[in-house]
Amino acid sequence: VAAACASMALSGRTLLLLCLCVGHLLQAHAKLQRSTLRLGRDTRRSAEWQYVGKFGFAIGQGTYEARLKETVPGSLPLGTSLQLEVYIDEDWPHVETMTEVCRKKERSRRTRDIAIGSEAGEWGPLAKGSIAQNVRPHVWYFAISDCRGTLKNGTYGLDFEIEFKQDGGSHFSVELQWATSANLLTLLGCSAFLWSFCRRSRSFLQRTGSLHPVIWSLGGVVILQYLAQCLHTGHLAIYRSDGQGSRGMELLSEVLFVLCQVIQSSLLVTIGMGYTLLQAKLHNTGLVLPICGLVALVHVLLVILDKAQSEASHRFTDHDGSTGWIFFGLRLALYAWFLRAANGTARQGGLKLQAFIAKFRLAASLYFLAYPGTFLVMLLFAPYLREPVMESGLMVAQVISNVWLASLFLDRGAYFEASSLSASPLPGGGTPTFFKQE
Repeated sequence: VAAACASMALSGRTLLLLCLCVGHLLQAHAKLQRSTLRLGRDTRRSAEWQYVGKFGFAIGQGTYEARLKETVPGSLPLGTSLQLEVYIDEDWPHVETMTEVCRKKERSRRTRDIAIGSEAGEWGPLAKGSIAQNVRPHVWYFAISDCRGTLKNGTYGLDFEIEFKQDGGSHFSVELQWATSANLLTLLGCSAFLWSFCRRSRSFLQRTGSLHPVIWSLGGVVILQYLAQCLHTGHLAIYRSDGQGSRGMELLSEVLFVLCQVIQSSLLVTIGMGYTLLQAKLHNTGLVLPICGLVALVHVLLVILDKAQSEASHRFTDHDGSTGWIFFGLRLALYAWFLRAANGTARQGGLKLQAFIAKFRLAASLYFLAYPGTFLVMLLFAPYLREPVMESGLMVAQVISNVWLASLFLDRGAYFEASSLSASPLPGGGTPTFFKQE
């Protein structure tokens, strides 16, 4: 165990070098959105207008460049062009409610012709434009239109690309401009905490002769969170180099992060049911693992389904829409389960147990309510501010909870002395008193 911790723990100099290397990698960046469209008219359908993407421009003058190429069937005449329509966020809600698609243009702030390549598979010339604003950032929405009837003889498959630049050359949408610095700070913090946790766990092992299962569980949470952060860093680096990132790394990062949240919630519920406080083994907590395993499976499936969806005009975070509300309900259900378990455990002990459970319940409540609270607060902000609000809130809650549980398990406090953590397999080792035996 000590060797494993030592191999995972990084020295301060290595951590600094790692972050400097990542920071250097993140300097080169590009932003590119791609989508596949089907536009035109035939005897079965009419598709004259389609949303293709959005971008949050900061204060200043930003630019965009778009192009089209035909993929199917490859029979458009030379010089065929469509219209690129641009809408500001203040008008977009009304645009979405309009049933006559060709009337949406009335709300467009800019319209620009965009030509299709002269041959199938060949990109057309770039359609360039600029967005200037000096009051506040705005999210701008883009759509391709064929309301002039250019594609009247059939339905055509088209590939669309658009590249955005902020004033000053940055390619990050305004809601993601915080990502680089926040990611580097989080990676540094997670690395330092992993090193500290491994060092303290090794000291605990030398002192007691074994590591309790709750410490192993917390260690698993810490390692999963660190791996998730490393994968997110890799995705961000690739994203800034090619404008798309690694979907596999992003998906695995999200899966690991929700898994560490579910494992931590399960650990809190188990302790709330009296494990280590009233009993040394999982006698009366047999349902915890199957139920929490099911909850973890639901979380993972939701993440996978969410990532499988295409970019939508109403989505600014991974927690928008039904996915966020399902997570909201699951976290509240876990919290209700924890409260019921903790209150039942408190009734079985004396004053010391009740005093400890009161403090433990308060600290754990802050963790369980972090997602529901942050989710509701996020909805109060403008769409381009929701991503930093949600991600920052969840990460802060996870880190604070890790620090709190590490101190609870590895320090010789009231919990350590009265729980099964103080039992040592070494000759002459101590035996836990348990709160129930006051």
